[in-house]
Amino acid sequence: MKRSIHHFYYSYKARAIALWLSALIVFAISTCVRAHDIRDDDLKAVYLFRFAMLVDWKTSHGMSSQYHFCVDADNGVSKKLEEIALSKPQAVFHQIRNEQIPTPGCHIVYTTTNEADQVSALKASFPNALLVGEGRRFTRAGGMMAFVRMNNRIKPLISRNNLAGAPFSLRSQLLSIAVIEGEDKA
Repeated sequence: MKRSIHHFYYSYKARAIALWLSALIVFAISTCVRAHDIRDDDLKAVYLFRFAMLVDWKTSHGMSSQYHFCVDADNGVSKKLEEIALSKPQAVFHQIRNEQIPTPGCHIVYTTTNEADQVSALKASFPNALLVGEGRRFTRAGGMMAFVRMNNRIKPLISRNNLAGAPFSLRSQLLSIAVIEGEDKA
C-alpha cells in the first residue's frame, strides 16, 4: 500500500509539472505573438513623437512650445500616437482625415497612403511638415520618411531626395538611427 501511494504521488507530480509547463509554453507563445503586434505600433508612435524633437524646425513653425502631430488614418499607430500626445503637454494630436477646419501647422504628418497623388496633396497641404509613412513604396511616391523592417526591427527610412527644399533639417541623432535611401547597409 505504501508503494502505491508513493507511485501515485510521483505520477501526480509528473502530470502536474507537465501541465504547468505546457500552460507556461502556451502563455509564453501567446504573449510573444501579442507583444510583437503591440510593440511595432508602440515603437512607430514613439518614433513619430521623438522625430519632432530630432528635427531643426528653423523658422518653419516659429517658436511654438508645442508640436502638432497629424494623422490621416485611424490605425494602431495613430491611436498610440494620440495616447502619447494626450499625456504630453508639448504635443497636440490632430486627425486630418475628416476635419473640415484646416489643421494648424503640423510638424509631423503620418499617413498610410502610398499613392503618389495623395502624397503630393499632403505635401502641398502641409509644406512645412515632415511627411512620414510606411515602406519603400511611400518614399518612392514622394514621402520623406517611412518605417521599414530591417533585420527584424522597425527602422526609419529617410529619402534625402524627397527632403530637398524642406524648410527644416534632420539632426544627426535622427540620421544616425535611420537608413538613408540608397545607402542601405542591411
